[in-house]
Amino acid sequence: MTRRFSHRGATTQRLQTVFCAALHIVIAIPAAAQSAQHTREEGTTEVQKDEGRKWFVMEERPSIRFGDAVRVDFTGKLDLAVRTFGDSDTDTQMDQRRIGIDGRLFDVLGFQVERDLGDDKQPWRDVFVELRKWRAMRAKAGRFKVPFGQERLTSVSDLDFAGRSIASEALTSGRDTGLELSGRVFGRVLTYMAGVFQHDGDVSRGGTDAPGDRTVAARVVTTPLLWTSSRALRRLEVGLGMTAGDVPEGLNGLRARTSSGYVAVAPVYVAGRRLRFGVDASFVNGPVSIKGEVLEARDQRRRQGLRDEDLPEVVARGWYLSGTSFVVGRLKSSGAPRTPLGRHGIGALQLAARVESLAFGSDAAGEPPFRNPRAANVLSNDIRGATFGVNWFPVRFVKTQWNVIREHLQDPERRPDPARPWSTGTVFRVQFAM
Repeated sequence: MTRRFSHRGATTQRLQTVFCAALHIVIAIPAAAQSAQHTREEGTTEVQKDEGRKWFVMEERPSIRFGDAVRVDFTGKLDLAVRTFGDSDTDTQMDQRRIGIDGRLFDVLGFQVERDLGDDKQPWRDVFVELRKWRAMRAKAGRFKVPFGQERLTSVSDLDFAGRSIASEALTSGRDTGLELSGRVFGRVLTYMAGVFQHDGDVSRGGTDAPGDRTVAARVVTTPLLWTSSRALRRLEVGLGMTAGDVPEGLNGLRARTSSGYVAVAPVYVAGRRLRFGVDASFVNGPVSIKGEVLEARDQRRRQGLRDEDLPEVVARGWYLSGTSFVVGRLKSSGAPRTPLGRHGIGALQLAARVESLAFGSDAAGEPPFRNPRAANVLSNDIRGATFGVNWFPVRFVKTQWNVIREHLQDPERRPDPARPWSTGTVFRVQFAM
């Protein structure tokens, strides 16, 4: 549900209300966390007395267990975001209202079901079962993310920013129904994922005439310097990914939106093969992390010219480079701050910065560029952006994010305001994830 406020005074009052509500949430959580900790300590003592009677556990999340045979964890995600861009009205929106279960049977079968209560068009997120007996090969079937794109495969709850990069939002697949094989071989040297899916993913489906056809996807991640004696260098990970599938004839090309939701690149007429390629790298050492990704998508345009001729492929290329650093406190492996608010600390404070770019065009040398969706040389509307953010982790399960975003659109006729190539906005986000 989205609410818009047209008056500046009302906007200020609403922002204050949201901020105060967020503070109430994060201040109330420590008491619950202390109570939960006390309960866990009592539960641990009771379990030590009689392990066989343990059936409900509150550790990382509420969990029901029947010995080693069955484990069912209950999950929940709640997001509230306040967005302000340019002269537009402040937009307050509940981005996520998800509930789900994540479970295991005899440590051989895994399953996950997650539903977004605020999405009427596609409420189901992850719904799958997984054979996970062997680390070197696991099989997954159902609806889940197509294995392409480092940032896309990162849960929204774990993102360093209030939203994914423009390139990730435009050029990756998202979720679809399919079958996937995955595993880790040679220790931690190589991780692979490969699958076949019914369509091209729900991200590329939005705003098109018809979804893409059957798609295959693969991704490998390696730690190329694992053999070195340097602990820092061994933390470098490099990933490669690709997808291949067909898109039906029509206005089914990819599109791109700015952070404010403005459609800066509209779909063009395509038909034929769609290929995606991606290269990414990440480095995490102590409080510092550096991540980057380069993505490319190519769509064929068979018989899409005005005379029924083949047109040059539409090519989209994007990249981002981001860095984060904790300046106050750190997080445990569970995601909880080491010194939570209300317990001898203020939580963990992290600074984040990102630069990014995205461009659409076609390989039509010598042809004049046009905006027409059937043009041989498609006029590009390059998008460039920079984001600065502050992330605060006051207590376990709660995160707040504040981002300042500045973006540039190249084409004057495809901007919200033709006279202003640059736009600046802010996003404030409060998140509860369990």
